[in-house]
Order: sequence, then C-alpha cells, then structure tokens
Amino acid sequence: MSKNRLAFAAALFCALFPAALFAKTLAIVPFKVHADRDVRFMAEGIYDMLSTRLHRPGELEVKPRAAVERGLAALPGGFSEARAAEAARALGADVLVFGSLTVLGEGVSLDVQAIDAAGARPPLSFSEQSPDPGGIIARVNRLAGEMQASLLGRPAAAPAAASPQAAASPPSAPPAADGQAHPEKLFRRQGGLAPEDRPSPFVSEDGGGGIELSPKFWRSASFKQLFNALALGDVDGDGKTETVIATQEGLIVQRMEQGRFHQVYDLRKENRGIPVAVDVADVNGNGRPEIFVTALTPTRRALASYVLEHDGKGFRRLAEGLPFYFRVCRTPERGAILLGQEHRPGSPHSTRIHEMIWKNGRYEAEARVSVPIALNVLGLTFARLGEGPKESTVAFDREDFIRVFEPGGAEEWKSAEKYGGSTLYFAAERADQGDIENPIYLPMRLLPWEEEGKGRLLVVRNHDWAGRRLERMRFLRESQIFSFSWDGLGLAPQWRTRKITGAIRDFAVGDFGNEGRRTLVAAVVLEEGHVIGTEPKSVVIALDFK
Repeated sequence: MSKNRLAFAAALFCALFPAALFAKTLAIVPFKVHADRDVRFMAEGIYDMLSTRLHRPGELEVKPRAAVERGLAALPGGFSEARAAEAARALGADVLVFGSLTVLGEGVSLDVQAIDAAGARPPLSFSEQSPDPGGIIARVNRLAGEMQASLLGRPAAAPAAASPQAAASPPSAPPAADGQAHPEKLFRRQGGLAPEDRPSPFVSEDGGGGIELSPKFWRSASFKQLFNALALGDVDGDGKTETVIATQEGLIVQRMEQGRFHQVYDLRKENRGIPVAVDVADVNGNGRPEIFVTALTPTRRALASYVLEHDGKGFRRLAEGLPFYFRVCRTPERGAILLGQEHRPGSPHSTRIHEMIWKNGRYEAEARVSVPIALNVLGLTFARLGEGPKESTVAFDREDFIRVFEPGGAEEWKSAEKYGGSTLYFAAERADQGDIENPIYLPMRLLPWEEEGKGRLLVVRNHDWAGRRLERMRFLRESQIFSFSWDGLGLAPQWRTRKITGAIRDFAVGDFGNEGRRTLVAAVVLEEGHVIGTEPKSVVIALDFK
C-alpha cells in the first residue's frame, strides 16, 4: 500500500474512531471508610458500581481491582493521597480515583477525587450524600455520570425531569456550590418534628424537657490537616461570620456563604508554636474582635500564645510570646469575658485563673476566679444554669469529670461520668528514664447556651476504645454531643447525638452560615495521621437549629 493510501486510511480511522486513540485508563483505589459500624459491604458495592458505570469501551478503561490492589501493595511506603499521581503512574493508569465513605447515623456521604497522572489538569472532586443507605445507590449513578463527563470533557447529562409533586415541594436544603456542602436531615425530636415525617436515630431526647429540635446536618469536605480548635466571629469587620480553625501549623479562616465553605485567610505564616485553643472576642473595645491563640512551644513544655487583630488591611499581632492559656466565655449579663491562666513549669493545672482586661496596651489579670481545686482554664466557663440569674462556674477537672461551683467558690455538684476527652497535651517531665513522653491532657471546651430562656450546657464526650484505662495513651474514634440543664440537684441531660465517627476537637455556636440562624459547629478529626502511612484528616460539621 502506498504512503498516500496509508495516510488516507489513518486519517479516515481517526475521523471515524477518534476515541480509540485517546482512551484513558482508570485505576480505582478502594475507599477509606469512616463509620460507627461495619459497612464494608456498602463500600464494596459502591466500588463495583463505579467500576461498571465509569467504564466506556474505547474511551474509559477501568483496570481490574485485583491488579490495582497488587500494584498498591508493591508501592514503597504504601498508598497515600499526597502520592496519588505517583501511584497512578506506577499502576500504568492515566487517572487515579480514590476517596472516602462516611456514615454518620443513618446518613451516608461519599467523597471522590480523580487525579491526572501527568498533572496536565487539576484534580477533580466529587461528592454525594444521602439521608439513608438506600438512597446512596441513585446518587452513585449520578456521581459516576458527572465523573465520566468531566473526564471526557463533555457536558453532564441533564437530570431526569421531576414529577409535578416533587416540583411543587420546596428543596430541603440549598445545593452545594463547590462539592463541600452536605446538608442532611439526620435528627429527631422524640414524638415531635421529624424530617420527612419519619424519625432518624441521630439525636434522641433524654430529659423530656419539651425541647423543639428540627436541625439539619452539614459536613464539609475533608481537610488533609489536623484540626486542634475552632471559633466563630467576624474577625475582619465585614459584617460576616468567619470560622477560625487552628491546625497544627497555625490558623486558617473559612467562611460559609450561599452554601459554599471557602477559605478567606491563611494565617499559618503568623504561627509560632502548636495552637491548642482559639477564641474570638473584642476585649480591647475597639469594635473589632481579636483572635486569642493558646499555643504550646514545639517542645510542648511551655507556652507561646499570641493575639491577632485585623486592622482593615490585614492581621497584625497585638501580643506574642505570652505565657497564658486563654479562654473566652459569654454570659447573658456580662457578655464576652476573657479568662487567662499563667503557665507554671511542670503542670497546666496548678496556677490561679483570672478574668483579664485590656489595660495600658496589654492584657492584664484582674479579678480572680474562685475555685477550690486545681483546674485548667481551657475547660472552664461561666454559665447560667436553669431559669434563675445565678451565674455558676463550670469546669472539667483533671480526670474530665464535670464540676459545678457556686459564685463564692464552693463545689455544688460533680458528674458521675467522665466527659470531654482530647489528645491535645502538655508534655510534663518524664517520671522515669524509661518514659518516652509524659503527656498531661488538656481539657475540652464547655459551651453554655440559652434555650427558651433557660440556661443550658453543651458538652462533648469523645469515646476512648480503652475506656480511659490507659493513663498516657488515648485512642479516640467516636464522639457525641450532650445538652444538659440544671434540675435543682445537678446537671441532667436533655438530648444527645448518637455516636459519630471521629473525635470532636472543639465546637462553637453562632451564625455559621451567615443567614441569621444559630448553628452548632464542630471540628471533627477523622485521622490524626500519627500512624505510618496515614495522613491527618479533619472535617467541619454543623447542626442547624432553625
């Protein structure tokens, strides 16, 4: 055959079958699972569905799972998301698909990423969620269609037309703008308002206090960072609420608006240590809130806390290198109160706690907080419990029991069970030469709030698989949020969430969504990343109490 005929045949083949020359090879990594029960069957089913629905002969070829698993097992150091492109090349794939399946209560969310092996295009992210396991099936079909269209550079197929009945019903939540928003209806009020007229086991009422709960659940996409603390506030004076998140490396500032949770400031370059607590309040009275960061030095044996404030152009340091643990608490009568506790070498519990004020261009200790035992201020707050005006001091003790003290300092009540529980710690001197480290764990935040004119207390419980029996080691895999009220004899639980996967590091209440509604927001750590071959992973969740 002449060269002209060969060229003509090749051109004709390309015109008739262009996809055959540009077929992409996909490798799908088995999904990570975050759940409070064994849901491997679900993860396996979703994997098989994606493999089948992404395959398109001559255009998208999906590598067999057995070959992918053999290739991943042969990777030095194993697979990690940071090495996804490298893993794709090692597997001989053009695109690597990986992600996670999260089950919180009955709700299911699926986060998937597609990485180009050559780095010729930015990573693609996809997310789907369902209020129940059965509903995820249809959503996987939709997700596969979106992925296929994106990988082939084609518009996604239009969704099927809704029925007249569905068209007449308002949407249950705004659509996610960037694949990060996960609005879900996962709560119940026993015998009362239930989403879609059916109960969900995610929240149950304990005390029969007539609390009207009809919140929605939202979950961010996963962050490859370890979250240590969280606070809400308008930190730049633009009239919108920001979410300040303290990571191991410093602060990032996010904002939720119009259903989109996005970063507005990266303040990690301002960091000087390991942030373990963050609060937002206008203590110096200039109309713009400060950001109070309690930070340990890299050795974890001293403090290097600092305070930031936005001056209209950017954030500047009002103070740095401070030897104080800071905590802001809010009461209906006195508003925001800054509490401080000076660090003493050897223990984070042994010094006095003071209310602090801005004076002479610095933060100074003023009134002493009267408590009869050694406490750390990070786990202390003022709260109006019950219906009266009485303001009590509530705190976690060193063993994470809740203590309630009268205004004069006398102890009024102590919980019979432990709550809180964090893996953030101060490094004390080693007890003997055989010790690698001697951690003293720091307490979690206690959060007062008002409900129908009554004082409540929100408390986190992180569940340790060893039941707190190991003094120097904690393995936190599940968590709950409790709401307590004062019944005249002590704190009684009003409602609780069911156990969720991950450890809650910190939480806050405020106008998280910038919609004029109160929302409970929490930073949840799914993976701390301390085990070789794993990476830190955290999310933000929100419970929207309309």
